Amino acid sequence: MPTTARTPTVAIIGAGFGGVAAAVNLTRRGIRTFTVFETSDGPGGTWWDNRYPGAECDVPSALYSYSFKLYDWTRTHATQAEIQEYVEEVIDDYGMRPNFRFGRGVRSVEWHEDRMQYLVELAHGPRGEAGDTGWFDVVVSAVGMLNVPNIPAWAIGSSFRGPIMHSARWDPTADLAGKRVAVVGAGASAAQIVPGLQPIVGELLTFQRQPGWVFPKGDRDYTPEERRRLDRFGRRRRERWKVLRATDKGLKVASDPAAAARAVKRGTDYIGQVFADRPDLAEALTPDFQPRCKRNIQSSAFYPALLQPNVRLVTRSVERLTEAGVLDDRGVEHEVDAVVLATGFQAANFLGTYDVVGRSGRTLRETWGEDPHAYLGITVPEFPNFYIMYGPNTHGTVVSYVLERQAEFIARDVRRLARVGGGAIEVRPEVETRFQERLQTGIAGVAAWKSGCNNWYESASGRNIVQWPWSHDRYRWLVRSTRRSSSTLRPLTPAARAARTRIRDGAVLTTKGQR
Repeated sequence: MPTTARTPTVAIIGAGFGGVAAAVNLTRRGIRTFTVFETSDGPGGTWWDNRYPGAECDVPSALYSYSFKLYDWTRTHATQAEIQEYVEEVIDDYGMRPNFRFGRGVRSVEWHEDRMQYLVELAHGPRGEAGDTGWFDVVVSAVGMLNVPNIPAWAIGSSFRGPIMHSARWDPTADLAGKRVAVVGAGASAAQIVPGLQPIVGELLTFQRQPGWVFPKGDRDYTPEERRRLDRFGRRRRERWKVLRATDKGLKVASDPAAAARAVKRGTDYIGQVFADRPDLAEALTPDFQPRCKRNIQSSAFYPALLQPNVRLVTRSVERLTEAGVLDDRGVEHEVDAVVLATGFQAANFLGTYDVVGRSGRTLRETWGEDPHAYLGITVPEFPNFYIMYGPNTHGTVVSYVLERQAEFIARDVRRLARVGGGAIEVRPEVETRFQERLQTGIAGVAAWKSGCNNWYESASGRNIVQWPWSHDRYRWLVRSTRRSSSTLRPLTPAARAARTRIRDGAVLTTKGQR
């Protein structure tokens, strides 16, 4: 950067795949004036939180890495421990660990037009009490979409005497060996937890309100020869693109009737193959909606686990917990020693862990109302220099790929600010409005999402605020081609520059505003 440039200070909230990608992209552009705040005691985000038995990615590991750091994965689908190790290695490779503040969450973010900066208030303690504050030019929200556990009302304040744990808040001290355990949920997490727990527990009851489409995952360890071969002649990078092309092809299942019919046949053939001698299970596990109506489940272990003698499928929803166990919606009580909640996340509750106040003085929640929205899922009018990673309508993709594209978008904007000596970049309202119109038209063309499943894609108003309806290529093209044309840049004013002189930018201050 030119020596006359003023490097903006950046607060990154969250140290998962998104936050780390943002930090690396800033670092690669010579910008080191960033701080990453993370509530947990270490990096990794979802891979720090989700430590249940059997946790691993359901995307081929060839694509579950950054393009700037390809990796010698040991398996076709990396485990939680290996992904966590990878994230730690990325941070150390780029010498960024001094920029990370673990055990430090964020309570609020407020834009001050007189300074053209955000005042970031940190959270202290288990209840998120108000803590220190600091001024930052740019704020990047990398808390993700699937980070706030969805705890059913019946599990809160129940009289159940045993341990209750959510899949993303696993209690490693809970001794489940030989115990009778209930797993509530039938989604992607449950499909990993059930085969993970089955060899450990005495009896496993898995509660399924509605079955999902399950397809064989084909996960296995790489042979030493396969790993050596991938290291040669750029094969690892070619494998990434091969997987991405196959993924985009698979997305067509949601909107192409012929592709959907082929997927239904593959799914039902797999059910028929595994449960040839158990027609009762075959019937209970066959969905009555299209594949991709909700997230398809990739697992080669879930169905075989359901055939084990210590596993029982309960095709009922849960009414409440009793002191001794689980009461289903027929009034039948199932006595268990522990309950595992594989009940997902509050996906529609974007940025639900802290408040954001924009240029107009309104909070982001007030601006959104029932329907969170953002241009490319990244920026919102009236919130200058504020960026969201994995925001509204960016789910349904390979998230590691999309996060990297968003990190590039953000880093280029920060460098643009540096070149002009600071200021405010804000998405143009008319651009965001046109984008939302086209987005909802694209969503309306995806028949699968309205084919009768219980998914979590819609807000209370019925608007789909979660899914991306197009290909990864289209997202990449839009991010790269519209970054400048979609926004306005207001240079830092002399008045704002003067207002900043009292307190150093990026400094963490006491709540009274003293250093």
